[in-house]
Amino acid sequence: MNQRELLVEVARLYYYQHLTQEQVGEALGISRQKVSRLLNRAYEEGIVQIKIAETSSSLSQIEKELVQKFGLKEAKIAHLFTQEETLTVKRIAQEAAYFLINKLEPYMTLGVAYGKTLYEMAHFLAKRFIPGLRVIQIMGGYGKLTGEVMSVELAQKIADAFGGDAIFLLAPAFCRDAKTKKAIEGEERIRRVLDLAKKVDIALVGIGGVDPTSTLMDTADIQEGERVELLQRGAVGNICGNFYDENGSSVSSKADDRRIGLSLIDLKNIPQVVGVAGGEKKFAAILGALRGGFITTLVTDEPTAERLLKEG
Repeated sequence: MNQRELLVEVARLYYYQHLTQEQVGEALGISRQKVSRLLNRAYEEGIVQIKIAETSSSLSQIEKELVQKFGLKEAKIAHLFTQEETLTVKRIAQEAAYFLINKLEPYMTLGVAYGKTLYEMAHFLAKRFIPGLRVIQIMGGYGKLTGEVMSVELAQKIADAFGGDAIFLLAPAFCRDAKTKKAIEGEERIRRVLDLAKKVDIALVGIGGVDPTSTLMDTADIQEGERVELLQRGAVGNICGNFYDENGSSVSSKADDRRIGLSLIDLKNIPQVVGVAGGEKKFAAILGALRGGFITTLVTDEPTAERLLKEG
């Protein structure tokens, strides 16, 4: 009996014949602990697939309506049992993790930006081996040390979950000035990573705002004068440090001269761009991203999805 046959037999005895793990071990001459490990592996390799009979199709209907209304490829909605902001982020993160696990295929390239919800998502990734997967940073790290660590750590955590390789963009998200940006982008390794980033199969991005608590503001990458400038020009959100208004039109600022990462035009050339965000504070930013066509897939929460359908 080869290894795969053993996995199938263990799963068959446990799930079809309803033997306990101890009984499966006794029948096959292996320990209960090994049976447990084999069952986990059978699930990871897709031998065991779990289906839950849902009692309501309301979420799937909302997802369909979002796809039709905004011309999306897909929409995934997290059902909320509380309006508490921290738990909303975790529910969206968990839904994004499940989506990603089922979307990735062997030898794909996954581009990853940064955002608080994306960072939470990494904690919900179930391990699954995907041969040849490459995870590529599509924007630089953030200004504060904690931001830089998180940016690199996010790409590494995703790569580790799927047995893939992480390719880092070892540059700040926003340089000190335009001259510094030009020098950094002139480095061969930086150019090479940015070229790879533009050609990923899927890009996973957060959708940020312009309020003081948003990631770019919190890490001091966007200076207060630049934030005021952006607000005066009608900016409501950003993706990869690229700002736009509620109608989805790009909003330029002095910060553009310092930014290292993919542009909104670059993102539109990527086959699938998955935006992960939700909550009341992010509504305008999400709506602007949808109207601008900057994302092709949205992972959000149910109240936000319903409001998008009503007000979008």
